[in-house]
Amino acid sequence: MGNLQADIQQKQKEIEQHQSDVFFLYADLGRSVALVQQISRLPYAEAEYETFCTLMDAYESAKHSYEQISGYIAQIEDRSRKIKEIEKDIRLLRNPFTRVYSQLGAIAYEAYGSQTLAEHVRQACFPLFEEHAKRTRKLENQKQAHSGLLGRKIIVLQLDFQRKILPGLLAKAGARLVAIGCEKDLPLAGRQSLLDELDSLNERRQELSQELELHQSAMAKLQSEEVQSPKARMEERASAMKQAWKAAEKAASAYGKALYETLPEQVHSDQIGQKAIHLMDQITLHRKRIKSLQREIKQLENLIQVQELEAQIELENQRIEVLRSQIDTCNRQISQIAASINEKQKRITVLLPPSSVITDG
Repeated sequence: MGNLQADIQQKQKEIEQHQSDVFFLYADLGRSVALVQQISRLPYAEAEYETFCTLMDAYESAKHSYEQISGYIAQIEDRSRKIKEIEKDIRLLRNPFTRVYSQLGAIAYEAYGSQTLAEHVRQACFPLFEEHAKRTRKLENQKQAHSGLLGRKIIVLQLDFQRKILPGLLAKAGARLVAIGCEKDLPLAGRQSLLDELDSLNERRQELSQELELHQSAMAKLQSEEVQSPKARMEERASAMKQAWKAAEKAASAYGKALYETLPEQVHSDQIGQKAIHLMDQITLHRKRIKSLQREIKQLENLIQVQELEAQIELENQRIEVLRSQIDTCNRQISQIAASINEKQKRITVLLPPSSVITDG
């Protein structure tokens, strides 16, 4: 019986799958014929067609509403991502700029020390270089003049500090020279390649700045149209769209089923399209298979009932055998009791005197 129940469950699952397939085939049939209806109206399942059209319009409206808010969010996220990328690219230009500024500053520092800088350039560099140069020369002189080991070590440490702060000083000097337009007045040695690189970096920074401004302007426009709690609203509209689609799908299936049941058997593809004919053939196959499975399930259920009845009969036969056995036992007991009664009556006869016969003289 357990195997029969398992077979029934398996066939019920098959029926459920076929029914699901039929539901979607009905829906496909409904949508397919609905396209034909837009060209030439058919006098079949008209009420179901109108319901489908109404619910499909509601779905399209919900879909449009969802796409509006999701498109708005996508634009915000895309602009925000691009702004971050451009800002990162601009930040990455700092190192190349600093390197070029440092090299320009190094040219200026060397020329400053050798007193070969143009006067206006020297004046621009004076506040930055003079103190450092004087401090370095002073320490170098002290190092040469100092004979004590500890004192020389202290001076060496101070010179190391001067060397460590020099790169930052050079970068600052180079940036200042570029800011006031004096970079082209530096000595020629190594200058031109740095100026070319600087032009390239400036051009790249300008391109990025223009692109950044463009995206920031677009972002500002989007934010001026800002929707309150856009993501929450998008989730609401997504849910509404999903529900609208389910309703439209159900209506399409109902329309397709009504068409399948009302269209003439000899309907031609010229009337409803070849696809609809093919869908109806598939529906017929599924429905036949469902009926076949239902018959098989009924046969299995009957077989289970037969087995149950046979089991009940077997139990009742066993009860009859028990009762018969009990009857035999009772009959034996009755015979034994009857024999005992008979024996007792005989003893009574023996124990009593014979009866006297009284006659009238």
